[in-house]
Amino acid sequence: MGSSHALDVALLMLRVAAGGFLLPHALGKLFGWFNGPGLAGFAGELRGFGLPATAPLPLLLAAVQVVAGLSVLLGWQTRLAALAGAAFIAFTAVLALPRGWFWMRGGVEYPLMWTLLLLSVALAGAGMFSLDSFLASPGVPS
Repeated sequence: MGSSHALDVALLMLRVAAGGFLLPHALGKLFGWFNGPGLAGFAGELRGFGLPATAPLPLLLAAVQVVAGLSVLLGWQTRLAALAGAAFIAFTAVLALPRGWFWMRGGVEYPLMWTLLLLSVALAGAGMFSLDSFLASPGVPS
């Protein structure tokens, strides 16, 4: 396997991890799927952090996270989607700072790792195995 091909496989793996984990997390906020809180529960979480939670803010935030997760997973508008996801999760990391490092105590460890993963995808791009690459290929009708 050539180094370029290996890099494209690695980028695919990063995107599948980042988007594939972000998407169900977001769908849980939006629809309550996967034992998620749903919009009402998500609004409650926002209020618990002292943030505004009036409609349509929880819906907008959950929808942005769904679109970002799906876009990163598929490799469509990857850099922008990964930046949006990273911004969302980075804010979660900031909220977790007062609780220390360890995620098991509600700390910053886990959201910081996901922020860095999404920023890595944003910097590296989607790679060859992505919708971005497919749509940019010569001979592909727009």
